[in-house]
Amino acid sequence: MDLSFDSSITAKVVKAVAEFNLINEGDRVAVGLSGGKDSTFLLMILKIFAEHFKKDFKLQAVHVDPGFEASTANKIENFCQDLNIDLKIIKTRIAEYITEAETKNPCSKCAHFRKGAIINYLKKNHFNKLAFGHHLDDAVETFLMSIFYSGQLKALQPKRYLSESRVDIIRPLIYLRENVIIEEIEKREIIINKSSCPYDGNTARAQVRKDFARYFTDQQFFSNLLSAMRENNNQELWPEEEDFQLLSRKMKKHWK
Repeated sequence: MDLSFDSSITAKVVKAVAEFNLINEGDRVAVGLSGGKDSTFLLMILKIFAEHFKKDFKLQAVHVDPGFEASTANKIENFCQDLNIDLKIIKTRIAEYITEAETKNPCSKCAHFRKGAIINYLKKNHFNKLAFGHHLDDAVETFLMSIFYSGQLKALQPKRYLSESRVDIIRPLIYLRENVIIEEIEKREIIINKSSCPYDGNTARAQVRKDFARYFTDQQFFSNLLSAMRENNNQELWPEEEDFQLLSRKMKKHWK
């Protein structure tokens, strides 16, 4: 398999690793491998890092099988064998629970359970880093979702420490645009596993992606959103909302 990438791609990954201190000497890094384009590309990139990075680290792929009928585990096994990377497949009954419970927001529930299954495996096997394939488009979409759906300014963090499990979640692809990943996957004619989830595509994220698709092709618009995600001194926001009783007393002073 061709693992040679343009220097502009590897430079952005190296930038993320260096700026956010994502990988260090002696780290045990597990890649959450779904079989989709992003996690597939991430594993390929980190395979290069494992061979050429100046710091030695352990790399392994971890796949959570949620239990839907059309399992992609065999294709994922073959892919990891081609890369000569160890793979752990975690069998679960997440699909059964989601279907029987008829839960609202099945995608967020499934993601929560899948991450929990991986974290439990990492704790038992002494991994300290969990790498996800989120890219720059994901980060901007998450930022917009936080505004529209929760009324908050929150960004997808390149690195996040989970104190209860002592694991860092890292996102080495955070500076790469999605279209770059798609181009690299198609160039190598890698067959990406289609999601077996019946709820795939029916999410708030998919709606935001659809609504803003034409804006995401505008580089200036995208750059402005990216700048807004950064902590800086140029923020001009309203002050925090006051306590209701305190505000009521203030209002009485201004009205007969």
